Amino acid sequence: MSDTVLTVLALAVALVSAAWAGLLGLAEEARAVTRTISEEASRKPGHLPLYRALHFSRLALLIISGIAAAQAVGWWYRPLPAAWATAVVSAAFLYLVADALPRTIGALVPELSSAAVGVASRSLLFFRPLLEGMAAVERGVNRLLPSPKKPAEILGPAQRDILLGVFALGDTTVAEVMTPRLDIVAVEADLEWPELVERLRRSEHARLPVYHGTLDDLVGVLYAKDLVPAVAGVVPPPQRWQDFIRPAQFVPESKTLASQLKDFQKGPSHLAIVVDEFGGTSGLLTLEDILEEVVGEIHGEYEVEEEPAIEREGENRFWVDGRVSLDELSEVLGTSFEETDVNTVGGLVYSALGRVPAPGDELVLGGFRVVVERVAGRRIRRVFFERLPTGAAQQAREEEEER
Repeated sequence: MSDTVLTVLALAVALVSAAWAGLLGLAEEARAVTRTISEEASRKPGHLPLYRALHFSRLALLIISGIAAAQAVGWWYRPLPAAWATAVVSAAFLYLVADALPRTIGALVPELSSAAVGVASRSLLFFRPLLEGMAAVERGVNRLLPSPKKPAEILGPAQRDILLGVFALGDTTVAEVMTPRLDIVAVEADLEWPELVERLRRSEHARLPVYHGTLDDLVGVLYAKDLVPAVAGVVPPPQRWQDFIRPAQFVPESKTLASQLKDFQKGPSHLAIVVDEFGGTSGLLTLEDILEEVVGEIHGEYEVEEEPAIEREGENRFWVDGRVSLDELSEVLGTSFEETDVNTVGGLVYSALGRVPAPGDELVLGGFRVVVERVAGRRIRRVFFERLPTGAAQQAREEEEER
């Protein structure tokens, strides 16, 4: 057979293989955009996913086309330095026909690349032996290597809770996590120096709001560190300790924790006074309060450990702090308490009783027997919840309604 015939045949094989590889490249471009996890999960065991089958088949066609083009160029330019001619012409030919052209078409005409998927998929029948071999190799490698963890298995419970806490910052308002007004430790602006020193020592807080008359008339925040030298006797007491009062930051109850966290990051203060719609003091929020929503309770080095906010005995008995939010209570008890005007367990009991509670007060809420165990002043400190059997809960509810 003459060199001319061999050259023509080699060029034909190179052209067909390159064009075929271009078609698979066009389809592969579409699959790179549209493939999903569900495709990987739904494929039959022992089979390669479509986008990898396209890739392997295209690779095989490029090799065939490259060999054919190299042979054609070698016969065509036999009098010339064959190595240089083969490398340059073959590389340029394959790049244009099998790579650059299909990718350009795929970018300019996405509909065409999507349509090419069907044609390319059917043409893979010619590569069945190759693909089955690659699938067998893949199975062998997978048996030797440990299977990768699923995304849900990579995160432990602690990391997952932190991520959920971060996502919840945008939906949680400062009113839900603030220290309520009744628990705010503050000092009057007209205290004498000895009284202030005694108050600082007893409070064990690094920052104290300062007010005139009532907490609704806050004038600023006092930082204990500013007065430590004078309290320790290193320097004389100041003529006016009020000169150390710093401006307070005021925020509305409806502000989200995510937004307030950004403000705290800007500084300089990491404490904010929460005000209600009428401008009265509703509570106090610190950077630590926000961080605890993400990482959980943060205990200071000298902080006395408090009893848990929620204690449980089995599946039906719970002791709950009055400050626990209704969302947290509902999650632990598995019951939704339909109260739109209150946020805490104490508020729930107040709303249900309709009066100031006393220790021993008992009622039925959401299928639970609820007992007020501890009260400090008008503040509910501890509440006991006991899950009732279905029939008993209904009977207790009816008796409650009759009363």
